Amino acid sequence: MCYGNLISKLGPKLKTFKENDRLINSVVKMLSESAEEVRNQAKLAILTMKNNIQNQRELDGLLGKSGLNTKEME
Repeated sequence: MCYGNLISKLGPKLKTFKENDRLINSVVKMLSESAEEVRNQAKLAILTMKNNIQNQRELDGLLGKSGLNTKEME
């Protein structure tokens, strides 16, 4: 939940946030947690990223560094 709040506060500035790699990697790792609520919060955080970053190529670049792409999210 905190990651989602941080991502929403950063908004489009996420791509220039100096710790964005660590933040995105943490959220992606949460997708494989066993607790359903944790996975749902991670999905919401990624959806927030998708809504804040309008350029699909930039979003794919950010998620690609962590081994995830938007094609897998659909």
